[in-house]
Amino acid sequence: MKNPTEEIAIKRENALLENWSAEINIREFFINYGSPAYIVSQKQLKHNVTEFTRFTGNEANIMFPVKTNPSLVVLEVLASLGAGADCANRQEIDLALFAGIPYERISYNCPVQDVCLSTNLLKKGAIVVMDDPEAILKVQQRLKGRPFPGQLWLRVNPGSDIRYENTNDNQELMSHAASSSKFGIPAEDLIPLVEEMNMQVSGLHVHVGTQMDNLTSFVNSMNEMHQLAEELIAMGHETRHLDVGGGLGIPFMEGDEFPSLSHWVEEMTALKKKGFQYYVEPGHALVGNAVGLLTKVETIKKSRSKRWLITDVGTDQLAKVTLLRWPHRILSPDGEPLSAKGNDAIAGPLCFAGDILLDNINAGEIKPGDPLLITHAGAYTYSLSSRFNGRQAPAWILIDEEGHQKRINFEGRYDNPHLTNYFWDLRNEAKPVETLSAEKISDLSSIYLTKWSEEDRFEYLNMSRTGERSYEVDVMTHSRVNFISMPFAIRIFGDAVIVAALHQMKAEKKEMPIWGRKLNLDCFGQVKTGVPVRIRISFSNPLKELNGTNSILARFESECWNCTGNLVLKF
Repeated sequence: MKNPTEEIAIKRENALLENWSAEINIREFFINYGSPAYIVSQKQLKHNVTEFTRFTGNEANIMFPVKTNPSLVVLEVLASLGAGADCANRQEIDLALFAGIPYERISYNCPVQDVCLSTNLLKKGAIVVMDDPEAILKVQQRLKGRPFPGQLWLRVNPGSDIRYENTNDNQELMSHAASSSKFGIPAEDLIPLVEEMNMQVSGLHVHVGTQMDNLTSFVNSMNEMHQLAEELIAMGHETRHLDVGGGLGIPFMEGDEFPSLSHWVEEMTALKKKGFQYYVEPGHALVGNAVGLLTKVETIKKSRSKRWLITDVGTDQLAKVTLLRWPHRILSPDGEPLSAKGNDAIAGPLCFAGDILLDNINAGEIKPGDPLLITHAGAYTYSLSSRFNGRQAPAWILIDEEGHQKRINFEGRYDNPHLTNYFWDLRNEAKPVETLSAEKISDLSSIYLTKWSEEDRFEYLNMSRTGERSYEVDVMTHSRVNFISMPFAIRIFGDAVIVAALHQMKAEKKEMPIWGRKLNLDCFGQVKTGVPVRIRISFSNPLKELNGTNSILARFESECWNCTGNLVLKF
């Protein structure tokens, strides 16, 4: 008789590399958008959501781990498809809310659990996954026996066999459900812990690891959750929600062997039992093959008969590739995989010897300036990115289901947090170094800011709603300095954003207070006054704060992008 692992290995259908990138013209994308840039296929994302929904029965039961890829482009697509989000902290929760994922489709799961946040999220109707007995009891004390609309799930470290089929050096970093892992309540300790609790336990959670290639690990964890849930139900807990986590691996190169998503769904669906709701938290298997990274060859160096093709992106976005030795398929300008054996290498631009994306290949006739596409770059690339060597974040391009393309702006040179968050003079002198007289101050001050700015004025010419959450505004401006200064820009953009926000909220008049919480404004060039100025505005989804107030994020720009920024409004 064959053991379960052998039976699954014989039957299983292996995953294939994505093929949506074969439909795009890499050279044309590079001409239109430049590089580096992430390209997102909405069609592939929707396909992956549809496949997982065959197991969960509901898109809302797909809890995308924001840590996998915290891009608002990806999050907004998933929100529109009805998916939820798995978040590890307040920042990730805010990203999910701004993208349009409501509290009831958000789960909070973190090794260091914030008791206050956990309590408030349960009151808001979110899911809170916990595995720290001390933190669980503190949340219980805060709730004081009162019912809550959210769900408390317990994360379990199963006692069953959780292992990979094919071993590699990275697995000790990825095996989250190993018996030696820091994650989860040991299965044998779960019942004694619950006996001490007076809170209702609604669900159980297990996460086997990352890039799992062994279906038996999922089967074993699912069976163990069923057994534990039935014991809790017998104790009076309605433990009807079972989360099998994520971890299904995907291929990055030809020859990589992982179970296909459809096969995983079929095998896991066969194990489902009546009376339970099932959830997943897929990372790689949900977004990994839905994103590519466009780059270009900056230069080609020759060293001891080896050709080095140096690109404009490397470990700054692809630490997983270079540090964990997970090479990804790279396509030539004509869409052909660079995989033939040779003495060439694709390397990044960083001052780091290990900054190598693909080695021992034949790069053919590729020249400096040619674009390349790195496929399957949707998981743990952008989220692990860095600013090493002063690198900036790539742009984002969305290809919708009809094939239309939408570009999100590049990061600016001065968006670097090293610049925006630093106080330049840290000295704290006991006495002033110099005291300026009123006359000296007057000689140095701007006559525009002290006097003429009072004459600045603008009038609305028209305003149009151009989408569900976007507007275009035309204004006529007047100023003695003949260009829009930053203080004047704040007035113009600020009021236009308020008008558009109130219109979106279907207000008839401004009868409620709205104030700014945070402003970012870049003026890269002068915008002339005395001529019409067109402003574009787009809004995030509103974020309902835990304290009951609301926030919304507005992005604005002048038509030629000389003035651009964002404003957080509170109301």
